[in-house]
Amino acid sequence: MSARVVSAPSEFAGNQVALLHRISSLVSSGVELEAMLRELVDLILTVTDADACLVYLLDPQSGEMVLRASNLPHAEEIGRLRLKMGEGITGWVAQHQSVVALGKNASADARFKSFAGLPEDTFEAFLSVPLVAGGEVTGVINVHHKAPHPHTSDEATLVTFIGEQMGGALDKARLAEHSQNAVRRMETLAAVAQTISTEGYLDRILQAISEMVAETLDAAICSVMLVNEEKRELTISAARCSSPDYLHRMPLKMEDSLIARVVKDGKPAVISDIRDDKQYRYPELARKTGLVSLLSVPLVSRERVTGTINIYTQERRHFTEEEIGFVKVVASQAATAIDNTRLLAETLEIKRQLETRKVVERAKGILQHKHKLTEEEAYLRLRNESRRLRRPMRDLAEAVIMADELNRKEGDVAMPGLPREFSEELM
Repeated sequence: MSARVVSAPSEFAGNQVALLHRISSLVSSGVELEAMLRELVDLILTVTDADACLVYLLDPQSGEMVLRASNLPHAEEIGRLRLKMGEGITGWVAQHQSVVALGKNASADARFKSFAGLPEDTFEAFLSVPLVAGGEVTGVINVHHKAPHPHTSDEATLVTFIGEQMGGALDKARLAEHSQNAVRRMETLAAVAQTISTEGYLDRILQAISEMVAETLDAAICSVMLVNEEKRELTISAARCSSPDYLHRMPLKMEDSLIARVVKDGKPAVISDIRDDKQYRYPELARKTGLVSLLSVPLVSRERVTGTINIYTQERRHFTEEEIGFVKVVASQAATAIDNTRLLAETLEIKRQLETRKVVERAKGILQHKHKLTEEEAYLRLRNESRRLRRPMRDLAEAVIMADELNRKEGDVAMPGLPREFSEELM
């Protein structure tokens, strides 16, 4: 049956007062959300003498009801089992803000949806009550009895009363948890910025970024892959992970791969289960290492994608807009660091080439003056000796300059570090 429950009967006023006192003490204690959920489950079990109690909370991002607490162990389901509004009895209760009380054969109800990981679904009796805060549903309480159990209106009223009193407290605790996660992400962003400004080596910067992002998002793996445009490949430049098999992956060809699609589109991609995605190139590795969900975000700098940040989890994960936004900011910082490092490397290379040119020009001048050579002849003599001795032309040019300086001071000497015949030929 289904009925909207009103205020509690007067004979239960004592129970209400006791429950209200206990709930008030819990709320004023400032405990975290998980502790508050455990206390809520204990309260429900005490009031109903039930065999099981499950609590679902609304995920504002997806609009789904997510299993968050249970007195029975559900390591694989807590935080992962989701129901859409209207889906199953739980979704129906959330959508209609009404109580559902089934005294026996609960699974026969047309709204019932069974889950293999929940043995409670095989129990006979089922009571489902909404959690409400400010007139809005924030969750659902489900009460299960193994044997048939006629739910009295008084029992349903007490559970509803607890739901009404706890709804607001749970919502505040969840907002606090959300704020803590936001603070944690902001701290990570600050740390990333600090790392980029103080570290001098790109590899160390990217490794630090991968470790901080993995820690912040509680991810099994966080990797940074960079584009090799010449080879049309993506290679792992840094990673925080527990699987050596992942680190030893071959470079990923750009054609028709999942990560390459992120590079091509320049947009984040969220894959709920990579094991079933045909574009993911390593499904066996995913199964072996237990990887399930993936968030891949492009590294974009100056409208050019230089790589991706990839976050893998070992459970099916719904990445929130805040989490995706956080990774996008980190990706932007990483892309800037990569771009600046490459610009610095190019600048240093140009500077090195200019310095080499100056040294070679000076050595050519010495040879021209001493041997009455043209500029081209002096250059060819340096180049030919460089090839014959397999030494960089700059080394030979510096040796010519050094020998000329020594000759002026001490007379004819061999150029240091080179055969005397070479010195004599040039000098």
